[in-house]
Amino acid sequence: MATGGGFAMDSTGIDTHKESVQVHRVDENTNPVLRERYSTTQQGLEKFLDGVRGSVCVLEACTTSYPIYDFLVANGVEVKVAHPLLLKSISGLKKTDKVDAQRMALMLKAGIIPLAHIPFQKVRVDRDLVRQHISLVQQRTSEKNRVHALLLRYRVKVGEKNLFKKKRKWLDDSVPADIRPVLEQCLEHIDYLNRMLYLVDKRIEEKAVAIPDCVLLVSMPGVAYFSALLIVSFIDGVGRFGSSERLVSYAGLAPRISQSGEKTILGHISKQGAGEMRWALTQCAWVAVRQKGKFRKFYLKKKLKIGKKKALIAVARKMLTAMFYMLKRREEFIDAC
Repeated sequence: MATGGGFAMDSTGIDTHKESVQVHRVDENTNPVLRERYSTTQQGLEKFLDGVRGSVCVLEACTTSYPIYDFLVANGVEVKVAHPLLLKSISGLKKTDKVDAQRMALMLKAGIIPLAHIPFQKVRVDRDLVRQHISLVQQRTSEKNRVHALLLRYRVKVGEKNLFKKKRKWLDDSVPADIRPVLEQCLEHIDYLNRMLYLVDKRIEEKAVAIPDCVLLVSMPGVAYFSALLIVSFIDGVGRFGSSERLVSYAGLAPRISQSGEKTILGHISKQGAGEMRWALTQCAWVAVRQKGKFRKFYLKKKLKIGKKKALIAVARKMLTAMFYMLKRREEFIDAC
């Protein structure tokens, strides 16, 4: 766990919100210098900048902290970002905006702030782009499930297996007139989501082909441009991970360990860290095990010992380990089975 070291200069804790920021600044001897709440308007931010300038600032990583972080960095202020889960685990029970800001300032001064990685804005944009793809797919799946539920609720039997192709003759032949308008709206929404997905996927591929790390990853079975851009954007530089084990742990694919004396028990995966990355790797693993190669052989061997689901997680973990070395060594994937 990375922590922020103690600082000889002033330390400022900042608790961020949508409409305001709570500031607590302490001097070298931890004496309070400034306790103030500022609005996030342009005028309020200028006053806020005057109040924190000349100190090292710390704020908790969350949605509202990104614009404040960008604003401070752009104005030459040194900023540390605290890991929210680790910060919560070592914080006290009392929680108010003033207490949170004060606690972060004192922890930064003591050098015990658990630090989080904040990617550059370009990388955050890439992450939001792949999240948009995920959101659109989830909405489309929800709408398709609604169509199936409507047909089941009104006992409508349709002969066609694929209800969502362009020509939908079943809509006129099999569906009662009173529920047809609702189904038509659902199908129109699905068509709209398909068009949006096409545009998003096109943009994702355009960005991925221009990123060398993505080009390396698509040489691996099961990895497409979407998965490559997602994984690369969440890794954000393989150099920040000292080993493949740390990268696996970051993705939440490492097993929990319970150890007492000489007894060690490996549990389920932690599921902490980058959830989108873990999901993408699992999807890549499903594709990879359906193709001939070492991942399929590894999967079939593991499946006999630990079952299908755990074997798939093991494949995802193996793929991520291979990605670590591919990116570190700048090598394409070689299926030496």
